[in-house]
Amino acid sequence: MNVLKRFAGRRAKPGPPWTREALLKLFADYVGEKRVDAAVAELGPMDERAFTLPPRILGITFAARSGSTFVGRLLSNAPWFADVNESFALGQLTAIRDRHRLTDCSEATQWMIDNRGTANAFGYKCGFSVLIGAAATGFLSQALERTQFIRLERRDRVAQAVSLLRAEISGRLHSIEPDNEGGGGGVSIDDYDADRIAFNVGHIARNETWFGEILDTLGKPAPVFAYEDICADPAGFVREIGALLDLPGAPDIAEEVGLEILRDEISKAWIDRFRSEQPEVA
Repeated sequence: MNVLKRFAGRRAKPGPPWTREALLKLFADYVGEKRVDAAVAELGPMDERAFTLPPRILGITFAARSGSTFVGRLLSNAPWFADVNESFALGQLTAIRDRHRLTDCSEATQWMIDNRGTANAFGYKCGFSVLIGAAATGFLSQALERTQFIRLERRDRVAQAVSLLRAEISGRLHSIEPDNEGGGGGVSIDDYDADRIAFNVGHIARNETWFGEILDTLGKPAPVFAYEDICADPAGFVREIGALLDLPGAPDIAEEVGLEILRDEISKAWIDRFRSEQPEVA
């Protein structure tokens, strides 16, 4: 992969001080104040905290069904990270707070940094809910300067949209969830829904655009890594991340991540049918 060569010419734009409040306002401009306010309320009251951070932080933005579970597990196999997860997801913050009997979600944030990172680095995957959680706890404002973001995308948005539709129908939102329906995940060929696939294609494209705009606004332009390229050369991707963050050289990279790929003849049939019916979208 030569992502870093293509990215080398981009420069960060200077921006305003990105306080907790300024970050929440930025995200509200995209997803709405109601969603941001509800997230802050869910996390509950928090004391201000100066977090203890490693020198390098990786943030991975992604739309649904873009391969983030695979990428997170792959990077977790590298020695720089312990667990590249959707840290700062609202449910994770409150669960860690309650399970470990911590004072608040700010303390849960430090727990995540300590237990999911290393002395070298910390990595997390972030959709909008995670970005809001990271901002609400104060983590994002404190960590922004040392954070390198990347954008994870899939070239084949139709396949991604079909995967998302299957997840919505079956309830299997992650590749690691067990299939209790005998291979189809509770989905039949007759569940095909062209309108929903088209909606998902547009939703994915919108979210990817928004992530790019937000990162540029934050002064954090980010290289785009295609899921298909990562699958073709997993170890090469990990080495590129190491180079991007200026981390010490990685030893042999373990490429096995223990995931079941949710693709079969139903997905192929839906993809082919949608492309023939709506070539202008596909």
